[in-house]
Amino acid sequence: MKQIAVYSCFKGEDYDLSAFIKASLKWAKISDINKFSPNIAKAQSSGDIMLAKKSYESAYETHLNGFCVALDERGKAMDSLGFAKLIEPHNKINFFIGGAYGFSDEFRGKMHTLLSLSKLTMAHKIAKLVLFEQIFRALSISANHPYHKGE
Repeated sequence: MKQIAVYSCFKGEDYDLSAFIKASLKWAKISDINKFSPNIAKAQSSGDIMLAKKSYESAYETHLNGFCVALDERGKAMDSLGFAKLIEPHNKINFFIGGAYGFSDEFRGKMHTLLSLSKLTMAHKIAKLVLFEQIFRALSISANHPYHKGE
């Protein structure tokens, strides 16, 4: 069974992702892991962008294993079928959602791929909701489940 983890560093309340997590259990164990901490809060409020980026990245550092994907505005845009093909061959997948200031070039370089969900800038919790839906859709596509109605 696939192991998929989504790491974020978001202060506040997320949308309810439980329906996507539960529906995906047929094909994968999906974890939603929020790494927000007082260190990240302090770094973000300092106004020092590099310090803020480093705080997110240090929170994620121990999770850089398996197939690593960072959500990034510079990432590759793809359709749902392409996304399904991207994750299908991997059994352990870690997604990383950056904080308000995104990721450094050094962190981006540690990823297997960078993914852009849209050219639009989204609130953190909306990007996370879209990602969870697309993970479920990708798993459905790979399993020939009828959830995905596209070609």
